Amino acid sequence: MSGMQSSPSHAGERPFLRSVATLFSGTVLAQLFPFLCAPLIARLYDATQFAVFGTLLAVFNIINVVAAGRYEQAIVLPRERGQAADLVKGALVLVACTTVLVTGLLLAFGLRLERAASLTDLHRLTVPLVALTFLGGTQLVLLQWLLRHRAFPVIARQKVLQAVAVTGLTILFGWLAWRNGLVAGYVLGWLIYASATAWAVLRSFPLGPGWHAGAIKAALRAYRDWPLHNAWPAVLNAVASGMAVIYMVAYFDTQVVGEHNFARQYLLVPISMVSVALGQVLFERTASKVREGRPVMADIRRVTWALAAIALSVALVVTLFGESLFALVFGESWRYAGHAAGILIWGYAAQLVGSPLGSQLIAMGKVKAAMAFPVFFAALLALLPFFKHVEPLHFMALLSATEVLAYGGYAAWVWYHAGRHDHSISPTE
Repeated sequence: MSGMQSSPSHAGERPFLRSVATLFSGTVLAQLFPFLCAPLIARLYDATQFAVFGTLLAVFNIINVVAAGRYEQAIVLPRERGQAADLVKGALVLVACTTVLVTGLLLAFGLRLERAASLTDLHRLTVPLVALTFLGGTQLVLLQWLLRHRAFPVIARQKVLQAVAVTGLTILFGWLAWRNGLVAGYVLGWLIYASATAWAVLRSFPLGPGWHAGAIKAALRAYRDWPLHNAWPAVLNAVASGMAVIYMVAYFDTQVVGEHNFARQYLLVPISMVSVALGQVLFERTASKVREGRPVMADIRRVTWALAAIALSVALVVTLFGESLFALVFGESWRYAGHAAGILIWGYAAQLVGSPLGSQLIAMGKVKAAMAFPVFFAALLALLPFFKHVEPLHFMALLSATEVLAYGGYAAWVWYHAGRHDHSISPTE
């Protein structure tokens, strides 16, 4: 009889693997449509337009990290559903406050930033950034609420919807020859994405009636360590990730910036989506095991080696054939971007491995340990301005080497703390 029964550990693996498969398949589908349409988009827009669009993405990714004060990361933790719902409501209020703050800062300093950069169209990003702050922050909060309910099929469908909406609108606006078609398509795609997610929550996972100020404040106080201890390292992390674009805008001409941003768009964005999807599932898995006093290292080890194999394979292909592939697929005008891609891919591959693992420190309750990575990464990036006079490709190589060192160290740091966690719960002999 025992030979016919599944062991508890194997039975527990099946939901996890199904969750990974669901989110991963949704992520793959979400990237498949944009990649199929990428050759067309590359021929509808030029390097200058990608320079502006890449700058928008870099700034938005920084703002989006703190739009909800990092409270969204705590939504999966409360045992009581009501307290988690109050956290959602409090986080949404914080998103609205962040939107107002971003609006004021952009109006006050936007023109000064434009004069300091090589791009002359930055003033056109004020309204898109304000809209994305609200839409992205709202989406981030509601996504964690869906994650708490393990609504992985819903999350996967929303990712596909966003990709189709953004890509379709981008092509339409490019065909109409709109100067800001890349930006407009992206913002309207996010509007559709956030609206569909809000509808899914209202229909299937409602937060409950009423917004009771006292209960919301109590929930925010109960998890105040998240903004107090987790917000600033998260900001440093996001700033560090976006500094590549910011450095390029500050030091090089618009053509080079656009080529860099184009390579980044079609390499880092899909890699990031895969990383986020895996990180979300692994976070929920790790947090559950920590609550139950179970070991976590086996999951982390398995994910690390799988990601490392994928990352190495992708990096080798792009390095060896990136220039010719970009010229063939996107057009001869993007050959330089393909050359840059062969350099940048190693840093992006390191992110593919290290980024999903990083959130596991938070799931293990190692908030202070999680602060080490952004500080380390920021310190490495702070050295790069000393090399601003080197050739653009050499500077990109320094960016890539910095990311490899930072994210490789991050993965090792997570392994160290996962091992300590498992050792701490092992029965003493």
